[in-house]
Amino acid sequence: MLTRQNYFQEKRYEIKNLTLSILDNLDEMTDYYIAYLNNPSDENRNHILEAENYVDHNERKIEKYISEIISLQQLDVHDIKWLLAMNRIIRDLERIGDQLTNIITISDDTDAKELKPMIRKFFQYEQKMITWLIHGMNNDDIVSLDKVVQHDEHVNKLNKDTYQNVADLIKNHKKISESKLKMIIISRFLERIGDHLVNIARTYQKIVWKLG
Repeated sequence: MLTRQNYFQEKRYEIKNLTLSILDNLDEMTDYYIAYLNNPSDENRNHILEAENYVDHNERKIEKYISEIISLQQLDVHDIKWLLAMNRIIRDLERIGDQLTNIITISDDTDAKELKPMIRKFFQYEQKMITWLIHGMNNDDIVSLDKVVQHDEHVNKLNKDTYQNVADLIKNHKKISESKLKMIIISRFLERIGDHLVNIARTYQKIVWKLG
């Protein structure tokens, strides 16, 4: 029979693995979105939405585990802080999934050609950030987690550049397509994804520092 401490350690291991699995799923969603831009079919759109459903499923499992653990007695302050930190990470992962879903919701096949270059640039940065985040969390590696935080400056600059490009078109009285206007909205969604990845990296850094 599992002791309370052994039960906590088992669930803690499962929570961390599920969190890493969600990051993998979010990375897959970015690949699916690129596939959708290359071939904007209903099938490719559904791949993105199905991946989001899988993310939601794992988030609910983690929430259930956290609730079960909190119901146990004799958790020390360190254990409680770990659970609260992981809960914050789950909230940020949920927001990332929401932003990716928002992008697919407001874009359609007529936008694909115009949006693809911008979205590819964002995803090139953010896929690197996800890779570092997975490595950092899996290995308690502060350096990899810090790379996530530092790399976000490229995402922020890309968002500002996108906004400025459209603003310049308006200033010069150029014709603005609906896709160009969507570009500003989608750029903001993508910029927020970078923010959430940074939040996760910083939250997990604090966990590692406390373990050290």
